[in-house]
Amino acid sequence: MVHAADMIDIRYQETEADGSSYQTRILVTDAYLRMDEGRDDGDFTLLDRKTRKIMNVLHDRKMIIAMHDRPLPQTPQHTYRVEKKVVPVREGTVRLQILADGKLCSETVAAAKLFPDAARAQAEYNKALAYTQWVTYRSTPAELRQDCDLVHHVWEADYALSQGLPIEERDYSGRVRHYIAGSKRTQQAELFVLPKSYEVFQLPYPEGDEAESSSQPSSLQAR
Repeated sequence: MVHAADMIDIRYQETEADGSSYQTRILVTDAYLRMDEGRDDGDFTLLDRKTRKIMNVLHDRKMIIAMHDRPLPQTPQHTYRVEKKVVPVREGTVRLQILADGKLCSETVAAAKLFPDAARAQAEYNKALAYTQWVTYRSTPAELRQDCDLVHHVWEADYALSQGLPIEERDYSGRVRHYIAGSKRTQQAELFVLPKSYEVFQLPYPEGDEAESSSQPSSLQAR
């Protein structure tokens, strides 16, 4: 069990569709999640787990970009179906696939007992970011939109994490993530403090949340 003074340190290797690769560090306490590239003095993203506010800290611009969780729009109309497949890999580990009308949106191998609070914190982050992802989808030209954009980043953003910590991930865009290592460390409170002198920029959101007919999918039972 993680105590209040403990901090979980998770490392992933990320590979983009173009072949570029980098590491991501995720630090989790009972109050915060911090995501960065492994440098204490580098740019970082901070989630307040209580308020569900996300802050992106950009040191070179001395700026903090604030994103606030908002309820997602709803619609009774469905134009595509989501299918969830869950297959045991070994004890405590499952492989999950999420599809939209038969197209694979994401595939994840998740371990239920591996740092479960880190999985919960990442799920909280994805849910808090879902409205911003929805706004991004709305501003994308219609010809460039994909159903998986919504399924992966909005409606099912936390599903795989509800099954455990991802140790392998692959999504429809070609992005791949591999778990490298995880550990418990003594909490470093200074890593979760926002610079007081930086300008705070509130990410603007459009007025009105009317959803389009393709926004929310119908679901098929996981199997």
